Amino acid sequence: MKMTLGIALVVFALVVPAFAQEPGAIPNAARGQALAGRWCAPCHLVQLRLTTIDPPTFSAIANDPGKTPDHLRVFFVSPHKDMPPIQLTSPQIEDLIAYLGSLKRQ
Repeated sequence: MKMTLGIALVVFALVVPAFAQEPGAIPNAARGQALAGRWCAPCHLVQLRLTTIDPPTFSAIANDPGKTPDHLRVFFVSPHKDMPPIQLTSPQIEDLIAYLGSLKRQ
């Protein structure tokens, strides 16, 4: 498990710069979905992908009334015990929030 986490952290560190955006970019749900697919899918159910652990699905996060955009902004920049230390840029956070917004049930 520690080896898998270590490999995941190295991959994240290498991938993060590739997705850097210009400051002031308009949030984009498609970019957020791509980020989620690359970084979050190993643990969270992002689309039709099964995981071996049970963190909340992206759909559950999107439809949780407590997970407001402001809550998510703070969450994405705060360290969490069970998550790898991913460092996201502000535009990447906004893209992930846009993607989560696209998953909300009407």
